[in-house]
Amino acid sequence: MISLTPNAVSLPIEISEDQYHQLVQQKQYGWSVCQSKNEWLAKLHYLRQGRNEGKIDEHTFREKEKNLILNWWRRHL
Repeated sequence: MISLTPNAVSLPIEISEDQYHQLVQQKQYGWSVCQSKNEWLAKLHYLRQGRNEGKIDEHTFREKEKNLILNWWRRHL
């Protein structure tokens, strides 16, 4: 299981590794456009893990994270 909300004290969100990989690969409307909360959290987790492991540079991380967050806000606020 992968915790999408590792710092959540109550109501943590966990998904299977298979589901995680499926969500991260979804890009029907572009990678930064998410159809569900779990997809959005999985992609944020994926980006942050990549940055922490040195697989993505800070500038690219910030741009991708910004796009994910802004697209989510635009669709759900």
